[in-house]
Amino acid sequence: MNNLTIKIVTPERIVFEGQGESLTVMTESGEITILPGHIPLVTILRPGEMRFKQNGEENLLAVSTGFL
Repeated sequence: MNNLTIKIVTPERIVFEGQGESLTVMTESGEITILPGHIPLVTILRPGEMRFKQNGEENLLAVSTGFL
């Protein structure tokens, strides 16, 4: 099974670093879900909820702004 390498970083620390099955975030263009094999992407994050799946379990994080 293919996985994503996910690294979530704040100015203070690394919040998460590991493998995941998907990542869903709110961008300036709307909500997107990134799956393994997604095309390269750089975008601005909007405030909202970030969801990532790891081992079939969904994890939630609050996001203010940033880059993906």
